[in-house]
Amino acid sequence: MANVHTKPQQEFIVRKLAAFEPPRSIVLDFAAVYPDTKCDENDVLRLDPSNGVSPELFMLFKQTREAVLLDPESAPFAAQQARLIALSHDVKFHRARNELANARAVLRQIAEELGAVGGGKGAGKAVPSAGETPEFKQIEVTRTVVDPPPMVAEQ
Repeated sequence: MANVHTKPQQEFIVRKLAAFEPPRSIVLDFAAVYPDTKCDENDVLRLDPSNGVSPELFMLFKQTREAVLLDPESAPFAAQQARLIALSHDVKFHRARNELANARAVLRQIAEELGAVGGGKGAGKAVPSAGETPEFKQIEVTRTVVDPPPMVAEQ
C-alpha cells in the first residue's frame, strides 16, 4: 500500500525530482526532513510527472526545473576546475586511508580529464575541437615489388 503524504511533502518530492535528484537520495532527504512519515522509492516515482500528477504539482515541477536549468550553481561540476578539485579531494581521502587502488582509479580519472592518458608521443596533447582537422604525419612509403619466378609446366 502506498504511503499517504501531505501536500507540502508531495511538493518536497516534486521539487527534488525537478532538480534531477535520484529517488534514493530523495528518500533519504525526506526521512531527514519528515522523520515521522514513511517514504520509499515507489512513493517518489509515483510523483514523477511522467507518471501523471495533479496540474498544481506539474506546474511546480516545470517552474522548479526551469529555475534549476537557469541556475549555474545547480551544476557545480560542470566546470573542469571544479571537477579537478573534487577529484583531488577524493585522492587525498583514499590515500589517507591507504586505499591505493581507489586513489589510482581517481588519479586515472584526473589524467583522462586533462587528456594526459595513453603512451607514446600523443600523450598530453589536446584533442582538436570541433571543426578542426588534426595534423597528420607525413611519412615516406617505399614499396618493393618482387617478380615471382616463372612457373614450370608440369609434365
